[in-house]
Amino acid sequence: MEQKSNHIILKLNNVEVMYHEVILVLKGVSIEVPHGGIVALLGANGAGKSTTLKSISGLLKHEDGEVTDGSIEFMGERIHHLSAEEIAKRGIFQIIEGRRVFGHLTVEENLKVGAHLRGGASASKERLEMVYHYFPRLVERRNVMAGFISGGEQQMTVIGRALMAQPKLMLLDEPSMGLAPLLIKEIFEIITKLNKEEKIPLLLVEQNVKLALTVAPYAYVLENGRLVMHDTSEKLRENPDIRDFYLGLSDLGERKSFRQVKHYKRRKRWLT
Repeated sequence: MEQKSNHIILKLNNVEVMYHEVILVLKGVSIEVPHGGIVALLGANGAGKSTTLKSISGLLKHEDGEVTDGSIEFMGERIHHLSAEEIAKRGIFQIIEGRRVFGHLTVEENLKVGAHLRGGASASKERLEMVYHYFPRLVERRNVMAGFISGGEQQMTVIGRALMAQPKLMLLDEPSMGLAPLLIKEIFEIITKLNKEEKIPLLLVEQNVKLALTVAPYAYVLENGRLVMHDTSEKLRENPDIRDFYLGLSDLGERKSFRQVKHYKRRKRWLT
């Protein structure tokens, strides 16, 4: 893994996840996130991307899911047996898909909810100033009910809420979903800036593959709960199998899996 340093903040080692004690969703997934790095997790719908994030944050347990094999280590400590609350106290925060704001609270009240794990009013005030520095759009919306702001502003609010808790690792699940292109560009510029200036490591799940590979120097590709490839984003962008997989259509208009793409190309080379 070329982008990583000698220090790994998060490590998944052959993780298996099962729902309702019968449905095997993740099948031996191994992922590493370096201190201060950004790593993307790619794959089609149902590949297991969100399940991977929930297994890290502990939210899996609220959906009758559990890690049944392997291990998840954060800063050298095994955490997969901990509750979501205990994991959050260690500094891992997941930005859940769908922009979960408290609609009846103002934007600023939503942000202050994120500071509940922090002690002292001065720390909370400093964090709030930092959030407004990175998201100046929220300053003018601070007293507006969060249920009445735009989707892009809601996404900024939930990211800002996580920042209020001084995260050591952020898990972002589909931050661009349902947003206009200009807002997506603005939010990802802020995410990149946060990583660069605050050194917050990010594990990013994103359907917009081109965007994800632009933001993250390294990426993993999931299919049906298994890792099928991982490499630097530069090499993945140049990989024809990855391009064909994400184009996703065969000559007959059928959805192809990553494995089918590779099998077809090997067979074609053999025939010629």
